[in-house]
Amino acid sequence: MNNLTLPSTDRPPERHLTSRLRYPWLIASLAAIALLSAACGSSASSPTTTQATPTGSGATARAVKLASATLPSVGSVLTGPSGMTLYYFTTDSPSSTTCTGQCAVVWPPLEVPAGSTPTLSSSISGTVATISRPDGTTQVTYKGHPLYYYRGDTAPGTDKGQGVGGTWFVLSTSNSTPASTPTTSPSGGGGGVGF
Repeated sequence: MNNLTLPSTDRPPERHLTSRLRYPWLIASLAAIALLSAACGSSASSPTTTQATPTGSGATARAVKLASATLPSVGSVLTGPSGMTLYYFTTDSPSSTTCTGQCAVVWPPLEVPAGSTPTLSSSISGTVATISRPDGTTQVTYKGHPLYYYRGDTAPGTDKGQGVGGTWFVLSTSNSTPASTPTTSPSGGGGGVGF
């Protein structure tokens, strides 16, 4: 008689070993994913206290120092920390702003962290201060005017926001008060969005 050996229904021992080794690896992978998710979630929920730069993305927590630049069409104007032209909105008051929502997207306010004290370059006279915006952020003012950038200005030395809508103007650093009438500018005072 032939001795027949029936195949075993059990898995080979090496398969049991592989399954046991895979399980702790799977748990470790899931734990790593959970930690990464928690880290991303906590950083996404933390508030950002800085917002305005020439591109509208935000000033850093460092001290904000305002300077001036001379532009061919409007003379000496106030500029932000990166050299971009600053503007004021004629409907604002020294203690409040009316440019919010979509207006603040086109005209990003120059903001600083609460408690910061902006300064002026030594060559500029006038008063620099801050006000509280409706959303609780802190906006820089010069000579009683809340300050803004214009998204249409893509580089320092441009003043495409000058005179837009008859309500937006550069801030002159050579005069005792900012310009109150539009200045026709070959660099762009005729286009854009006025609010």
